[in-house]
Amino acid sequence: MNHSFNVEIATKYGMLEAILLEHLNFWISKNKANKANFYDGNYWTYNSTKALAELFPYVSSNTISRALRHLKEEGLILFGNYNKISYDRTTWYAITEKGNSILQHGESDLSKCEMDSPKMINLYQI
Repeated sequence: MNHSFNVEIATKYGMLEAILLEHLNFWISKNKANKANFYDGNYWTYNSTKALAELFPYVSSNTISRALRHLKEEGLILFGNYNKISYDRTTWYAITEKGNSILQHGESDLSKCEMDSPKMINLYQI
């Protein structure tokens, strides 16, 4: 499995945050295309931090939790709970308008030239 991230997002928010934002965006885009998991005006994806740690074996579930909270504090993602069973605490994630804007256009202070060709790094090429 390849993990990639946007350099500008990683510079501003952290490398793991950039990786997780790309991961969430991928699954939310799939849900949007399939018209699935639409609640309260947003498309959502879900996963436990334990499962995310299995997908990203180079970081612990605690580190993933901190990175996700950081993305939430920065206003890039939302947390939710749309589980069918009331005691299920699996967290759901949506990307905010700010998060979508950054993913699509980069930071607002980037020059037009930089926004036209976002820098991506494949972790397995490092």
